[in-house]
Amino acid sequence: MLRNEIQSKTGLTRKAIEYYEEKGLVSPKKAENGYRDYSDKDLEILTEISLFRKIGMNIAEIESYLFSERNSLSSVLRRKQHQLGIEEKRKAVLELMIKDENQEIINEKIELIEAEESIYERLEKSFPSYFGQMMFAAYQPFLNEPLDKDGKEAYEKFVNYLDNLPTFELSKDEQNYIDDVSSTFDMLMLKKANEDKINVVENAEEWIKANYNNISQYEAYKNSAEYQDSLMKQIQDKLQKFMQDNKYYEIAIPLIRKFSKSYNEYYEKLLKVNDIYLDINN
Repeated sequence: MLRNEIQSKTGLTRKAIEYYEEKGLVSPKKAENGYRDYSDKDLEILTEISLFRKIGMNIAEIESYLFSERNSLSSVLRRKQHQLGIEEKRKAVLELMIKDENQEIINEKIELIEAEESIYERLEKSFPSYFGQMMFAAYQPFLNEPLDKDGKEAYEKFVNYLDNLPTFELSKDEQNYIDDVSSTFDMLMLKKANEDKINVVENAEEWIKANYNNISQYEAYKNSAEYQDSLMKQIQDKLQKFMQDNKYYEIAIPLIRKFSKSYNEYYEKLLKVNDIYLDINN
């Protein structure tokens, strides 16, 4: 099928279809004349995508459904129900504020809402800038759990630590470079990168052996003149020094391990992965 036929059957725009192709959700073949040839399977997937977008599913959720043997809709539903529940409570608080209700009652309602928010949602509100994302976005898969009482003190110390860090200074060229890179690094890519990290620790030896050549090529690139003279290397060195100067690894990591049980489990597995890689490499 040609693209115009797909557009007619799915109601999707040409730009939308191109975007889903870029994301790898469909991969039509190219005919000899250069036109894309969409299969019945492509049509089925794009029809599903069109439906899911209409009911408010984001691209990350759709990708998870399409590439996880289609068994993730229940988890999407639970997440939507959780989000709707919180939104209803926020709406109720807003109505109380409009009615000029007693502030103590409003504060109690807000505390109940915050108790249901994930750790990541709390951090996003506290640090909405790029600095915040830079410091904790890499831990996102481990921050989707609510904050429990045992982790509250460590969480508050972590927030206080981040809030009192000095400004991370970047030159104008470095800022422009970061803007260019981050504009193409959307949340779907971040989610995929984080999922890969988890897969590594869950199947460490198997993953390292299967990706050994890629790892070696990456290490060779890191030692190349191209990388050593790049702005990326310059920024990473600056960030590394910033973290070391402010004892990030000694202060922040132990705190994250205390308020996120899933990150603590990941961290312990990561230590074993490093040992396995050193054994394979020697």
